[in-house]
Amino acid sequence: MQSQSVDSSSFYDAQWKEWGDMIKYSPAPRFRRTRIISWLSKLPVSSLLDVGCGNGEFLLQAHKALPGVQFTGADVAAELISSNRLRMPMFNFETLDIGRNILPVRYDAVTCMEVVEHCTDYQEVIVRLAEMTRRWLFLTVPCGPLFEIDRRVGHVKHFRAEEMREALSRAGMKTVKMQRWGFPFFNLYKHAINLSPERMCESFLSSRGYSRQQKVLASATYLSFQLSLPYGGYQLFALATR
Repeated sequence: MQSQSVDSSSFYDAQWKEWGDMIKYSPAPRFRRTRIISWLSKLPVSSLLDVGCGNGEFLLQAHKALPGVQFTGADVAAELISSNRLRMPMFNFETLDIGRNILPVRYDAVTCMEVVEHCTDYQEVIVRLAEMTRRWLFLTVPCGPLFEIDRRVGHVKHFRAEEMREALSRAGMKTVKMQRWGFPFFNLYKHAINLSPERMCESFLSSRGYSRQQKVLASATYLSFQLSLPYGGYQLFALATR
């Protein structure tokens, strides 16, 4: 997750104390990880940077599916990055505020999932991501309505597909694949969880972790997502190349 102010590092460190189980079990992050890994598995990649890596859940899953790849995770949350280094010594971790800086290294692939919508100058962020990309850039951003829960977790903008395609082009990247995934089940899910945003945030964004019942519900919802279509949805997947 990325910078909105000078206090962003401590803000996101605090948030990650509540987001751990949500990122691991919630059906939407789980589906995004699976989809990106399926795309990555078809490409020649030896090094990968995940920007906005959070607690490293994507890196752990990708590490199992993509042997031989050198993984680096970057996030603005400095305390979290220190914790990641202790928990996952097989990966490299760097503190990075993508709203202001880049790492002085290029990677075969850069992934950035659900970060750009948190940034006020999304074009500059995409330019910075492209500067660290040797070949492939993977982005996921919301493309549906800006719901109340989205605002509560720091979204400032949702995107149209053509808007993202143009931003990638201005950053020197050519779009290879663009999907507005999620119709109908992911879209219905987004509307459903926003019927009672306060209750949902209390139940699923909690340091107490997910209960057994919540895990079962999340798994069932994830299975329904497999039937969603790659168009007409509220989730945008983009793959671009140099």
